[in-house]
Amino acid sequence: MTKRITEEFGIVYALKPGDHQAGVDGDSINTKNYREVAFLIQAATLTGDAVLKVYSGATDGTKTTAETFRYRLADADQAAAGADQFDDEATSAALTLTAATYSDRVLVVEISADELTADQPFVTLEIGAEASAFNAAVVAVLRGARYQASDMPTAIPTS
Repeated sequence: MTKRITEEFGIVYALKPGDHQAGVDGDSINTKNYREVAFLIQAATLTGDAVLKVYSGATDGTKTTAETFRYRLADADQAAAGADQFDDEATSAALTLTAATYSDRVLVVEISADELTADQPFVTLEIGAEASAFNAAVVAVLRGARYQASDMPTAIPTS
């Protein structure tokens, strides 16, 4: 029997769709049970520039260390030929999202748990307040579960 995607990957709704021009943090992701996390940023309208950072921290919501992450941008706008192909991988610790480049495209931001600062397993995506409009939603996909099961281990911090 073939495993379902939901049995091999953790999938977390990390940021609701909306206009985040005032700056916003996505939900923190606990990487303790996973080896890698990829944020799928579905950008719609972007006016002006926003700065994207990935922070690690020791607890939920803490942003202690700005980490260097890998990213790839879709080659074309949504629904256009090439929208499912991606540029070469690049790295950044503070990626400027310019409207002309990032509007209407998918941006994939990846980081491995072993690349995070020691004893800081929580990852928080931050979209800065520099843009006058930044309409987007974010889903996190976690790979390399240390304990695979029909229900993947949670990556959402509990109170």
